[in-house]
Amino acid sequence: MSTKLRVKICGLMAVTDAIQAESVGANYGGMILSQGFSRSIPPETGREISSTVGISTVGVLVEEELEVAESLANAAKVSVLQLHGKETLAYVKELSKRGDWTIWKVIVARCRAEICCALELWEPFVDGIVLDGWNPSFPGGTGTKFAWEEIGRLRDEFSGNVELVVAGGLNPSNVGDAIKHLDPDTVDVSSGVESRLGEKSRELMESFVVNARSTGCGKNGL
Repeated sequence: MSTKLRVKICGLMAVTDAIQAESVGANYGGMILSQGFSRSIPPETGREISSTVGISTVGVLVEEELEVAESLANAAKVSVLQLHGKETLAYVKELSKRGDWTIWKVIVARCRAEICCALELWEPFVDGIVLDGWNPSFPGGTGTKFAWEEIGRLRDEFSGNVELVVAGGLNPSNVGDAIKHLDPDTVDVSSGVESRLGEKSRELMESFVVNARSTGCGKNGL
């Protein structure tokens, strides 16, 4: 796995924003494929985004039935599936058989002990772990920051084969602190680079990428 810090711009709703995200140096473009959320898009829009940009596209799914998850992922042509919710190990094992996808599992970051237990459970079965802020009303994407300082670096808890993604309340001003405390492989931002809900700001995306990469290179530092 590369030691260069990676950036994911999530909540993309338009091809133009995806193109700009790629142009400022993002590695991943995230799209909410499950319906009913403020940044949800139809799979047809997801397919257009995936077919237009050269970066990896990530389909965010929230407790979908297996058949629905498979259908959405194929329709949007995503290469990564990011799972929010109460998916079981059996669900993830079966989903991984149904397509050539990288699978990320979201873990709500409440405390270090809870995160470590979740890592032990999920690491053998997924390709990435996403740490996200906790909000009792929503599964993720709320811009909720978690206690980076208390959780600290988790690198010793990983085998090294799983991508550590940090999300939750990141923006151009605080992404450097998150990286220093958590030493992730990838940082993930959505609302923190928006000019209004669902519309990305090129300037904020560029600042986020520059500030993140000027802090460190992920995993092993500079």
